[in-house]
Amino acid sequence: MVFRAVTLVVLLVLGATDAFAQQGARPNRKSGSIAGRIIHSDGAAAEGARVAVYAIRDGAPAAIAGTAVSAYDGRYEVLGLPAGEFVVGVTPQRIRGFGGDSRRLTTKPVETLYPGTTDRMKAQRIVVFEGVPTEGIDVWLEPEARRYSISGRVFWPDGLSPQNVVIEYGGPDVPQGLWYVKDPGGLFTVEGASRGRYVLLARGETSKGPLIGIVSTDVANDSVQDVRLTLRQPGSIEGRVVVEGRAGADVLSLRLTATQTMLKLSPLYPVEESALDAINRFTLSNLLGEYTLSASGLPPGWRVRRITRGGAVLPGNRILVLPGERVTGIEVIVGNGP
Repeated sequence: MVFRAVTLVVLLVLGATDAFAQQGARPNRKSGSIAGRIIHSDGAAAEGARVAVYAIRDGAPAAIAGTAVSAYDGRYEVLGLPAGEFVVGVTPQRIRGFGGDSRRLTTKPVETLYPGTTDRMKAQRIVVFEGVPTEGIDVWLEPEARRYSISGRVFWPDGLSPQNVVIEYGGPDVPQGLWYVKDPGGLFTVEGASRGRYVLLARGETSKGPLIGIVSTDVANDSVQDVRLTLRQPGSIEGRVVVEGRAGADVLSLRLTATQTMLKLSPLYPVEESALDAINRFTLSNLLGEYTLSASGLPPGWRVRRITRGGAVLPGNRILVLPGERVTGIEVIVGNGP
């Protein structure tokens, strides 16, 4: 009887110890998490942003229950959260580092609460269940971050019916994209625009060649409507290459390329290039907007030294081409050395 009693006591003690061990391990084994992405208002991922998860107390965000820092792709994950309701707050770093972008924020960083507000009472609560990860909690930075639209109509000359009308849009500080105009009357609506200045370049094909139109607009606090984008005959740049410092050098294999500076164009249409004729002349066609010229096929150590028109150096080597305009008298001076 004594042996049985001692054995029973030992088993009870071991059982209690095992139960205590399981209870102590339970919070770690069954804790929840919150994960998602931090995104700038222009759609770029936000790297290095500080993420704070607040527990709800008395109906408002209170103590911090966990923190994290967003990765290069904007991803974050806060682990070890108990079951309950939380609010996610994000404070961006002063220098934006995604994709080599080192532009400083124009104002002091402020905390944005999920899904995109600076008002703590408007923050959306997130429910975390015990042992269940919570995903897709994406925070759009900047106060009241929103998506907008740019709508309007594409016009073209009477008697012409352009086919396959496409709008390319973008700018230095806004997302790039394409929009196919399906409406036979030229109506279009570009969705998903952010705040900033946009340049829209439209192109359509006709039996007499391409028609091109360009317009700029500014997205501020609301969607933009009634944008008029008129297709016209494109312009051209004509000129010659001048060899400096080495008379008689062979540059016949050189090719000139025109690069649009007002927005980054897609690979949808080929880049406008021109070879040289027997007396080093070139013609770049189907252009509209502002361009810079570059040269390929130069001998080793050579470069474009300057670009002139009528003997005057063009500031920034930039050339403006208006609808139907032939920009003539351009000289691309190339040579070796500094």
